[in-house]
Amino acid sequence: MVSEVSSNIETVLSSIEFKHTLHLYSSDVNKYSVQAPFLAAAKKGEWAVYVTNETPATVMREFERLDIKLSVIKPEELGRLTTTDRGLRVVVDAGSIDPSVLRRLRSRTREAIAKYIDHSKREKYLAESCKGCLILCTYDMGKLSPDLVKQLVASHDKLVLTTSDATILAAESLDRAGLAAESVQRFVKDELETIVLALVLREPMCGTDIIKTIHSKFNVLLSPGTIYPLLHDLEKKGLLKCEYGVKTKTYKPIEGAEEKIRKMLEEHVKASRFLSKFLQVTGASEKR
Repeated sequence: MVSEVSSNIETVLSSIEFKHTLHLYSSDVNKYSVQAPFLAAAKKGEWAVYVTNETPATVMREFERLDIKLSVIKPEELGRLTTTDRGLRVVVDAGSIDPSVLRRLRSRTREAIAKYIDHSKREKYLAESCKGCLILCTYDMGKLSPDLVKQLVASHDKLVLTTSDATILAAESLDRAGLAAESVQRFVKDELETIVLALVLREPMCGTDIIKTIHSKFNVLLSPGTIYPLLHDLEKKGLLKCEYGVKTKTYKPIEGAEEKIRKMLEEHVKASRFLSKFLQVTGASEKR
């Protein structure tokens, strides 16, 4: 079944409007969980196509909870998709496609299907022949060479990267700010407790809202496995309390802890300013 990870990254993959998106995931991530939100965003009456070497029964079982019209096809059947298939959502499960099988085929057969099996040739075919489709190409990073990763990134409109505890959508706003996605992700993880306290101090929030807010501000999507243990730890420290609703758990400062949290945040700001000034002065002196 699709695990709860799908809800964690739904705010990224379900809203993808780019024609050709590359999704790289680490080997410890459930590939079906990262594909589900993209498929689930199909509008009523739209068809979705899943390209894979997995059996159709396996794929249909994983997505049986989604209210979509889904067809499962083999990579060599990609020729069925054309530029007239506008609005069609296509997931290419590239992690299940092994280009090395081409070496075992006769030359005529190999030439006929190479554009569907070879990773680079397939991406070129999709870009040229399926312009009316919304395509999500998913790859297991552990199976890719650095050179192939560079080629894949260059041939797609957008890049989404998912590890076991975060999803990053390459963002133009961060690019303009000159911040590398890796640096932002590291900052968010290092300062997560402070970020969460600041958010909850402003207004009571559930874990899902915290995840969505951090994503909207930093373009880093954290998993519940990262957020909820931290919230429980802040409860044990006597800073937050959990209020149970019908379907959600809302976190807020416990009575009397607001002032303590404010002082913690103020101290953090002072320390950050001191560190920033130190780095600026030190960096300037090194240039002389």
